[in-house]
Amino acid sequence: MRVTCPALVAVVAGLSLTACSTADEPEVTAVTQRFLGLAGSDPAAACTLLAPRTVERLADDAGDCAAGLRDARLRAPDSIRTVTVAIDSAQVVLSGQVVFLARFDTGWLVTAAGCTRASSDDAVPYRCPVEGD
Repeated sequence: MRVTCPALVAVVAGLSLTACSTADEPEVTAVTQRFLGLAGSDPAAACTLLAPRTVERLADDAGDCAAGLRDARLRAPDSIRTVTVAIDSAQVVLSGQVVFLARFDTGWLVTAAGCTRASSDDAVPYRCPVEGD
């Protein structure tokens, strides 16, 4: 029910052009796996791993963040194919979905999850059941 997010295309484009940081990959990977693992079993805990705007969006759409995550029905963590980190943004490509993260003062937080390509055209944004503005 979500619309595509053009801002994510810009993030992805930036990642593909400037990806160079590997020091943050373990933390980005851990946050992604923890978030996806908790999303189905303890959505309230998973909400603590979301960026503030993403929490707000879920709460606006479903009444509260945990209900929004339950409604999103995210897949459990599957095998990670690639982790790309560029300055303060990250993209984790799993076998069935893509997760986007951003670095905040408190660490890496998920900005969008459960994302799939809306088209085979790289210029077309992702569709994400969980995302901020």
